[in-house]
Amino acid sequence: MDLAISFFFEKYNYTWLFPVKDRSIPTIDETTGKNMLTKNIKSTSSNATDRGKWVRLVALLGAYMTVLDCTIITIALPSITAAFQADIASSQWTITGYLVAMTACMLIFARLADYYGKNFIFLSGITLFTLASLGCAFSPDLLTLIITRIIQGIGAAMAMSLAMAIVFENSPVEKQGTSIGLLGAVIGLASISGPVIGGFLLDLAGWEAIFLINIPIGIILITLGLRSMDCSKPDNFRSFQMDRSGAAVFVLTMVSFMAGLGCMVHGPDLYWFGALFLLLSVLLVVSFVFIEKKQPRPLLDLSVFKQKTFIVPLIAMMAFFSAIYILQVSLPFYLEIVWDLSSLEIGLVFMLVSGILVIGTPIIGKLYDKTHWPHYTSLGLIIGASGLLCLGLFAGSMHFLLLLAALVVYSLGYTLFQSPVNIEIMRGLPIQQSAIASGLSNTGRHLAMTLGSSIAAIVFVFVFHMSGFNGEIMNANTSLITSATTQAMMVGALFCFGGFILKIRQYKKV
Repeated sequence: MDLAISFFFEKYNYTWLFPVKDRSIPTIDETTGKNMLTKNIKSTSSNATDRGKWVRLVALLGAYMTVLDCTIITIALPSITAAFQADIASSQWTITGYLVAMTACMLIFARLADYYGKNFIFLSGITLFTLASLGCAFSPDLLTLIITRIIQGIGAAMAMSLAMAIVFENSPVEKQGTSIGLLGAVIGLASISGPVIGGFLLDLAGWEAIFLINIPIGIILITLGLRSMDCSKPDNFRSFQMDRSGAAVFVLTMVSFMAGLGCMVHGPDLYWFGALFLLLSVLLVVSFVFIEKKQPRPLLDLSVFKQKTFIVPLIAMMAFFSAIYILQVSLPFYLEIVWDLSSLEIGLVFMLVSGILVIGTPIIGKLYDKTHWPHYTSLGLIIGASGLLCLGLFAGSMHFLLLLAALVVYSLGYTLFQSPVNIEIMRGLPIQQSAIASGLSNTGRHLAMTLGSSIAAIVFVFVFHMSGFNGEIMNANTSLITSATTQAMMVGALFCFGGFILKIRQYKKV
């Protein structure tokens, strides 16, 4: 399926996503919302040959596979929880551990790639990811599964942090915009198609299959990569200087932040520990800023946060992806326990979202390119919020079609939002800082996914605690699951609405 998706997009050249004309590319003024002009994107590499096509294909498939593994496990979470006789507070770390590893390591590997080479780091990541997938499938207990998922996340960080840069540098000038848009579409498709593929594999062969499927795909990618990619080290390899202190503090910040959320997930008894970890993460952020300002070669150039044309769409993207993961963690439990749907049937429900995204994304890309209307992302956020709000309100309804209708509304918002926000982020910084834009976009997206999955678990645990239920989630009654799902959807809607307010304020005249 991965190969078919990428082949389809490569074969049918959607140049209208980024039309190739000798004209300037409009961006958005941070105060007025009007289009401003920046220079055309220029190639940073002359490698626009047939080999470049294979390199782009490997990078796109690698990005698809790593993002897919973020979402494919959400539909398997009930099965994994039952298989290991665990509770949701423990089993959700199979998601959170993966995302924390990705989020904490992306900027580090992006920096290492400047000296070891992007292709070398990328293929090393695909190799580590594939081996870890094998370990996940044969994990004898939940702790082993969580550890192998963390290792898998490190491999995913090595690949995903560089996918956009590899695609960009190996695209001819007239196809660079198309390639960047294609990568965004692939990421969005992977985020939605995970539950569909996961549902099919679960019904076919059990939860282990969602990891085993990565083995043949990984082998194919490694083989293609070794044949098409130049993995030699750059000339500046010997001058390598890593911002070790910044990297260490950044990782500690991510770990502390997620440890705080993890304590919150385990209920009121650990709330104080959670608060302490979250406070520690804030202090570490302050330390990280201080360290980076003093570094001659910092891990992260902090000046990018002064650019509102970049930071506003980045925050909006994080808000929406947090809401996505709140839905993707909560909804499978609701559909399985309340509606007694099988894993395959749940996957088919999510296929509705996937279908709307695949069909709608090219249309929105064409409209955005023709009109440059700056409010696509705002409209997507408010429609997404409306869909989540309706899902929460209709959770207690006995009419399944109402739930599907609400899911369609949410999907339309996602479709309106996905491509325009990626374009806004990439155009929010000068071309010289495109690597920073790419790295922060990936880091922010996965941090939001981590936050969303943890918030969903926290909401469920809080609802269970308030009702006096202390058993496993699979043994909870339908009214309790319905109440927890309703509140989770409301929280997701608030995230989208917050992003909407932020975007609207961006366009308000001073």
